[in-house]
Amino acid sequence: MRCGFCGHEFEESEGTQPGCGACVGGCHGIHCPRCGYKNLPEPALLKRFKSLVRGTEKERQS
Repeated sequence: MRCGFCGHEFEESEGTQPGCGACVGGCHGIHCPRCGYKNLPEPALLKRFKSLVRGTEKERQS
């Protein structure tokens, strides 16, 4: 995923941090490991599309 504030690209697992407790119902945001900006999780459809695009790019390079 890409941070909406600083543009840093990272895996969601890198940026997942425990919620601060201020959000009602728990924090579902993913905080950027570089700047701490709270990003919304990417929709599953977008994740699948990105993985397909990455797969075709790797095939072209081979």
